[in-house]
Amino acid sequence: MTPYRRASIPGCDTEQREDRSIPATGRRGPPGTRQPPTPSDISAAGPVSERTFRRVAKGVALLLVVLIAPLLMLSGRALVIAEGIALVASSTIATAMGTVSVVRTRGIQRRWRLLLTVCLLSLLVASVHWCLLFAQGERVELRPSGSDTAYLLAPVLSLLALMILPKGPPATVPGKRAPPDMDGTTQSSPIVVVLDSLVFVVSMFLIAWMALLRRIADSGISGLPLAIALGFPLCGTLVVVTIPLIMVFRRPQNGRAVAVLTAGLLVLAGSASVIVHLTVSGALSADRLALYWLGMVAAPPLIAAAMLVPQQRVKHRRERPGADDLAVWLHAYLPYLPSLIAAVLVVVPAARRDDLDGTTVLLAITLAALVVIRQMITVGQNARLLVKVRAAHRRLHYQALHDPLTGLANRALFTTELTEAVEEHHSHQLSVVTLFCDLDEFKAVNDALGHAAGDELLRAVAMRLRTAVRDDDLVARIGGDEFAVLIRDARRNARAIGEDTAGRIAGAMRPAFSLHGVPRHVRASVGVAVADSSVSGVTAEELMHRADMAMYEAKCHEQQTRAAHRLPSPFSWLQRWRQSVETSRPPGQKLQHDPDGRDVTARRR
Repeated sequence: MTPYRRASIPGCDTEQREDRSIPATGRRGPPGTRQPPTPSDISAAGPVSERTFRRVAKGVALLLVVLIAPLLMLSGRALVIAEGIALVASSTIATAMGTVSVVRTRGIQRRWRLLLTVCLLSLLVASVHWCLLFAQGERVELRPSGSDTAYLLAPVLSLLALMILPKGPPATVPGKRAPPDMDGTTQSSPIVVVLDSLVFVVSMFLIAWMALLRRIADSGISGLPLAIALGFPLCGTLVVVTIPLIMVFRRPQNGRAVAVLTAGLLVLAGSASVIVHLTVSGALSADRLALYWLGMVAAPPLIAAAMLVPQQRVKHRRERPGADDLAVWLHAYLPYLPSLIAAVLVVVPAARRDDLDGTTVLLAITLAALVVIRQMITVGQNARLLVKVRAAHRRLHYQALHDPLTGLANRALFTTELTEAVEEHHSHQLSVVTLFCDLDEFKAVNDALGHAAGDELLRAVAMRLRTAVRDDDLVARIGGDEFAVLIRDARRNARAIGEDTAGRIAGAMRPAFSLHGVPRHVRASVGVAVADSSVSGVTAEELMHRADMAMYEAKCHEQQTRAAHRLPSPFSWLQRWRQSVETSRPPGQKLQHDPDGRDVTARRR
């Protein structure tokens, strides 16, 4: 394998990699050698490599076949011995696998594996206790002891390990950038999260009560045996509640490890709950436990295998567009799926007029109250959302029809209003007056003072236009330095109203504008177009065109007026002399002069 090559460029100290097949976990060494991965590299990728994990998975499958096969074929005393050996062997091997995973990891990756290793150790202690118990005979009796508490410790430690699993990076949709403050998760208020969690937990507890816990409570046992008997299904219920919530909302970093761990915990919780349900009645034959003992044998290796699953090296998870929408729907409906099942378990016996115990009624009332409170909050959220949507719609509608710089109506709104006014003119003979206004010195302001001063001038012109027209008249910025005014329903002498409005606009523009502290005189040329009772068949475009043409006529007339009233310049003789020089100079020469006009010469190119 080719090592790194250092480029021999003067003044540079760069490295170039010749072989892209060098793994990220390998360290550079002498040519022809390869250093083993560092402990930190192993911790980041997992306790073992992908190839090693596959070999371990095959070995675990073979082990389960070897341990479970005798339980399906033997009977009597031989079955009791086989059950004990299988249980202790699977727990011992699983504990050894967990210890290896803890030794080969660091940081947060080690902490959750350490909790699961202690969980497997508690299962080993409990399995030794059950093995000694079954060695006494084919019929056993449930007796609370410390080892039973060790069995209850397993699901509790598993839940703690699930809580501290490293969270994966936010999912990204290819070709789409997310806002920098979004992490791909659905944000909810704390009270909503608490209520949803309570609805889910109470629903699952009600289901567990109707299915198993009620029979355990009615079995006649009390004290510590009752607490232990209720603890197994309760812990299993907590596992069933916690795993879906973590998978949907937390999105763990190593999804494969969570999937294998989920399988092991569900098998363990189901088998333990059924065995407890069978043993609460007292003495129990070992032959009846053989089928359910299979889960107790298979669960520890599955939990240990989850601790060895290597993490896939990806910087960002890529999801299909719409994956976040699925998470939103799951967040909305997941708490209510078990509540629907719980409602069926309560409503069906009530419809058959069966007696419901006090605990069932209390749980049902609590669940109904939580759902009602949650729905009231949902109604309030929807009402606030509707108000925000309407406000956003109004804001977007205003932005779409108004100029963002001046706040006046834009071309789209002016065109719509002018079209409606022309239609009213055709149907009801209502007069329409349109004024077109253009600033004469706007480009000079932009060139001399900058675009910021030009924007300030446009805003000031807009304010003066508003004060020069009536409240019912529509003022719009058509584009650039062009403005328009629409006067509707001019019943009396529409032309006079238009001319009077044009005069007020011209008068409003006479005072100097203060632009960045600099006074500046800006004139406006105004054109007027009228559609009164004497005009028929005119369109909105034609009326706007007439006002535009009238504005240009006013602009030309204003320029001619200025030229007629302009005083002679004291340097007019110099200008006439330069013109004579330009016409009389030989070809190939151009006039060069001092900027101050003191020296004038002619130079050849």
